[in-house]
Amino acid sequence: MTTRSASRNASHGPYRGPSGGNRLFMAGIPAVILLAAALAMAGVGLLGTWLAQDQLGEARAAKAAAVAEAVQHDLERAIAYGIPLPRIEGVGTFLQGIAGRNPDLGFLALTGGDGVLLQGAVNAGGGIDAAGLQALTAGLSGLPTPETRAATLQPIERDGLLILRVPVRVGRLSSEGGGGVGNQPAGHVLVGVQPQQVRGQIAGELATVALGGLAVLLLLAELAGVLARASFRAPLRRLALAMEEAVDGRFATLLGRRPRDQVGRLLFAFNAVVFGLHDRRQRFAAHADEVRAAVFDPEVASAVETTRLSALTALGPGLEAPPRREIDARSDDVHAFALLSASAAAMLVSGCGPAVAGPALAAALAGAFAGYAVPFGWRRVAAVSGALVLASAAAVLLLCGAPLAAGLAGGLAGGSAAGLALSYGRRQAADGGQFPLLRALCSGIAAALLWAAAVGWDGGMLAASSLLPAVLAALLARPIVVLRS
Repeated sequence: MTTRSASRNASHGPYRGPSGGNRLFMAGIPAVILLAAALAMAGVGLLGTWLAQDQLGEARAAKAAAVAEAVQHDLERAIAYGIPLPRIEGVGTFLQGIAGRNPDLGFLALTGGDGVLLQGAVNAGGGIDAAGLQALTAGLSGLPTPETRAATLQPIERDGLLILRVPVRVGRLSSEGGGGVGNQPAGHVLVGVQPQQVRGQIAGELATVALGGLAVLLLLAELAGVLARASFRAPLRRLALAMEEAVDGRFATLLGRRPRDQVGRLLFAFNAVVFGLHDRRQRFAAHADEVRAAVFDPEVASAVETTRLSALTALGPGLEAPPRREIDARSDDVHAFALLSASAAAMLVSGCGPAVAGPALAAALAGAFAGYAVPFGWRRVAAVSGALVLASAAAVLLLCGAPLAAGLAGGLAGGSAAGLALSYGRRQAADGGQFPLLRALCSGIAAALLWAAAVGWDGGMLAASSLLPAVLAALLARPIVVLRS
């Protein structure tokens, strides 16, 4: 196995990388995939918000009704012991506790028989404050009290709130059918919810899902671009260069690294043609030599030799040497490895906390210089080792909780992967792919930060999340070409 040199011949000159149009087209593939997926996510999110808003609003109103009836039951039991409603102690603390355990409720309040506010509890973000609660209860004091439970549990819309107004009766418990027409209640329990708060809650959860989704889509879009280039552009480019050589009569190349698809079959067919031409040329030359050796007449032997030489001259010098299988070193060989390594390292360092960020960054810079200096023959080994170090550091953070050691190991391995990828793209690959590699590194770090924001910068979650890209990076180090003499 040999590696194709950057400069092929004088007639075609060195390969200078893809044209501007091809580069723009290939760079646009991940962008189009990312944009389409983001639009799909936005559409699904808006549709889900619209469908869930009414259902969650009804569920919240039902919860408010259940809370109101529970408070009503406890207060009526106290009244049954002969304690007047205004003199029941601890009602304010009782309502505050219920409000604290149910932050989705806007407020809870207790009014007397005359509608005057006795006790109240207001939740932050509930759409009302203490002064507003005072005014609201005063505005509801003149409303009649329904005599049936079904009518009582119908919410009242007032000032953007849905309010449950449940009477507290004297005598038999309301749950047992107590009270009745003409029986004036001792007071009312008011529980309010804000329907618009449902939309805000859904929007906040959708933002978290969107951040995580964008992180995954960013990685998938980059990997899809690498797959498209490796499956179509790179093989067809190698075939085009080999066909140009064939036009000039040079058939010294058998194309390696054939994908297992229709493009691979095309490259295999080209190799079959080249091998067949060489085989026919060798058999013709061998047959001519046999005929010349078998003829004793000098004139006939001379004619055979003349015919042989003229035929071989017509075939050209390109068929003299046997073809060799050649492999191009491309920046795409390390593109996926660089992307996943950067993502895993950034997740791991983010999970170690802000105190480790500085030392981890210094370790990453040191690792980048070390990775850039790795010799050609050790690049694949260094890539696999770096990915395994990332996975081991994530496991250490999960199991032992050593953020400093894990952060330093993650920064060192991530920097080493970046330096190794840039060195491979500049020193060994002939397609000038440093910019795509830089974009891959930035995309991996951006995806990791988006994922960290989505999971709330949870160290354990980030450490566990970094295991998958680290293991995949170790597996994707295989395409790195190792130079052989």
